Amino acid sequence: MKKILIVLLGSLLILGGCFQMNEKTEEEKEQEGTTPVQDYVGQGFSFVDGDKSAERVKKHEEEIKQEAINYMKTTYKTDVKVNNVVPARNAAVVMVECEEPIQFHTSVIVSLVLNKDDVGSARSDEGEVEKAIVSGLYAKAYKEEFEHLDAFAEKLAKEYDLLGMREEAIDKTASEGYMSNHYFIASSSLSFPSVYQAYLENQKVTVSELKILFAKDDPTNTILSIPMEFYSKENKLPKQKVANDLAKELRQEQGLPKGSYDIRVYKNAIVNRVGLPDGEDVEVVEIIK
Repeated sequence: MKKILIVLLGSLLILGGCFQMNEKTEEEKEQEGTTPVQDYVGQGFSFVDGDKSAERVKKHEEEIKQEAINYMKTTYKTDVKVNNVVPARNAAVVMVECEEPIQFHTSVIVSLVLNKDDVGSARSDEGEVEKAIVSGLYAKAYKEEFEHLDAFAEKLAKEYDLLGMREEAIDKTASEGYMSNHYFIASSSLSFPSVYQAYLENQKVTVSELKILFAKDDPTNTILSIPMEFYSKENKLPKQKVANDLAKELRQEQGLPKGSYDIRVYKNAIVNRVGLPDGEDVEVVEIIK
């Protein structure tokens, strides 16, 4: 009997350990789960092995923020504010936003010194900040057209009972450059060398100068892309007809920024970990304006 009790006690201890190991924190559940787009504000947003550096990132958060700010100022002559600091593998990814003289979101990677309780240097993924700057310059050059696009996108969302990303989610997770609740500007600095160089030389480059330079680098207005994104209010795909109708209205609308558009309508859920739509979409691609 005594042996049986010992075996049972050992089994309970082992099982107890397994149960404890299988319990997940709220943060882990957020990272693995999804959230309706209307409720998503960046919860659970994470990078690979971020849990292993989370404690160090938290300890040095202010230094990390300053390193990212200094990097943007020194390398790109641009002032930014920090919206989020996300632990990553031996580093922190700092989500930053420029508000003046142009608007864009991007990210900076600040390393953590291996085997030493210290913050390392900052860097960015190749071309990421550059294309963010170009997108912000395009929005500046054609401010009225983008204001028209904002109003048009909101009209479509209301008319078709659709949703867009919340501002808080954009601030915490986005690094695509200039973007709104329903679209962003996809560009490449390599395609706009004159535009990008003009900004590095003079951050107050004028609207008239920018228009001339954009026309020089892209005379056919076909390089820049403006993907438009909408979300269903229910977590299911709408019919293809919805995307087709949105595209029809887009083709007919006058006074929008020049570029190549596509329209995608997603289900309602956002994958917390990556801040992106969950699953399929209905779409219409390559609408030239």
